[in-house]
Amino acid sequence: MKRKLLIALIVLIGAAAAFAMIMLTTFAAIAAWIYLVWQVAKKKTKIFHAQMAPESVKRRYRMLKISLWVGAIAFLGGVAGVVVHNVLYGLTEMEEPVSFIIALVALWLFILATGGGLFIYILGQRKTA
Repeated sequence: MKRKLLIALIVLIGAAAAFAMIMLTTFAAIAAWIYLVWQVAKKKTKIFHAQMAPESVKRRYRMLKISLWVGAIAFLGGVAGVVVHNVLYGLTEMEEPVSFIIALVALWLFILATGGGLFIYILGQRKTA
């Protein structure tokens, strides 16, 4: 009996930790995305290091804007997928996995696009040798 209780406790703690990590990752990605959008809107192309070649700055700036747009569209798609899933479940009381999977994929795409934007931003801040 004690062994089953211990296994149940370990599974419960593991599930809680996994949920917490997903929430922290999502909130960190949202905060990073907001920061990057603010930097792009505030400083335009001056967000990269001054020693970079102008054509390199323009290319990185364009890549950063594309990454932020992909992140925004993916986030909105994820939220829309969750809403559609919940509405369809509420109306039909049947599980509808397609919109739920779309929501999960879109939110992971948001995290990846935001990470790519951070990568571009951080590389642009470094001095070139």
